[in-house]
Amino acid sequence: MIRVALLGNSHLDNWKRAWTSLGKAYPGIEFVFFAAPGAQLECCEPQGDRIVFKSEDVARWVEITSGGRRELVAADYDAFCVVGLGCEVRAATSLYSGWRADSHKGEQGRFLLVSDACFLDVVCDRLKASVAMALVGKLRQITDKSIWLAPTPAPAEVVLTLDKPPEDIEMAASAIDAPALRATYDEACRRLAAEDLIVLEQPKATLASPLLSKNMYRRPTWTKPDWMHLNDAYGRIVIREFLSRFQPSLGGQDAGDSSGNFLRLADPILGALRSTFSQLSTRRRSKS
Repeated sequence: MIRVALLGNSHLDNWKRAWTSLGKAYPGIEFVFFAAPGAQLECCEPQGDRIVFKSEDVARWVEITSGGRRELVAADYDAFCVVGLGCEVRAATSLYSGWRADSHKGEQGRFLLVSDACFLDVVCDRLKASVAMALVGKLRQITDKSIWLAPTPAPAEVVLTLDKPPEDIEMAASAIDAPALRATYDEACRRLAAEDLIVLEQPKATLASPLLSKNMYRRPTWTKPDWMHLNDAYGRIVIREFLSRFQPSLGGQDAGDSSGNFLRLADPILGALRSTFSQLSTRRRSKS
């Protein structure tokens, strides 16, 4: 059994819901979810060989979502995946409302002009300052196993139909510079990577435009449209993408396939998997 720890906020919900049914197709994989609303996981701290949750409220959330666990012990998992937690395309769109790079063509609004390099550096800094990246750093203090990062998916396109859409999203999504902003964000994600981090970008098939997700993937609500969260269908797509790269034989994709939205930022050969298979082989030999 290969066990993966997934840590995140409400954007981990579609993963968890999708895994309830999809997990049956992957009997050799176990997902364990460590989730709490908003940015509350920032309270966690490395302590020896584990992550502990300093807030009792957060520990309760984790206990509920993980099936009874109140701390994360690194040795129990073969890999880790951080989902959401402030690492998102709005790091670029919110900057665009008041700043433009030299290569940008949009002239609407009032803004300050900066170099392309400066604009990119600021987007990078915003992503590095996210709770997601802080959590990656804390995990790295307790393990040398593979760590993945799945940023928050783009807002659903229904956001533009609201009476008062967020100004930065409305301006950026309709701007001629939308593709350039996506390219800047993608490059910033690449720069997040170190030798020991792999970033899994939102699958292109789920995007309506460079900066917005298709409405068919937004989470249904009975009242005001939820433009921030995506649904189980999205969860199934992104989980399959993750597993096809995590262990290629699971998804039926060639290990060298570079199609799709996966940003390969580190060698995905997982030492932890090799170790697991080696142990299984040793056990079989000892029984024979």
